Amino acid sequence: MSVKHNNSNTGNVTFGHNVLRSIIRLAAQEISGVESVSGRGVRCYILGDTIDADVYIEVNSDVSCSDIAYKVQDNIKKSVETMTDFKMGVINVNIISVKFLKH
Repeated sequence: MSVKHNNSNTGNVTFGHNVLRSIIRLAAQEISGVESVSGRGVRCYILGDTIDADVYIEVNSDVSCSDIAYKVQDNIKKSVETMTDFKMGVINVNIISVKFLKH
C-alpha cells in the first residue's frame, strides 16, 4: 500500500508504508540507549497529512526510560518531517524490555 502526498507545484509524491516505517525505525535506533526496535516493531497510521505511530523498543538498563522515550519521539518527529511532507501526530513509545549489560 502506498500513500500519496500532493507537493503543490511538482505533482504527487508517493510513499510506501514500508518507507515510512523504515524512517521511523531508523530514527528510533539512532538514539543511544536503544538496544533494538523489537518484534512488534513500528506501526504507523496515516490520517490526511498526519502520521500517528506506535514504536516498540528495547532499552539498556543504564539509561532513563523516560529520557529515552522523549529522545525517540523527538528524533522520529524530526526525521519524518524532514524527509517527507507529513507532520507527526501522536508518537507512542512502548518500552517492552530492558537489557541488562554484563560487566
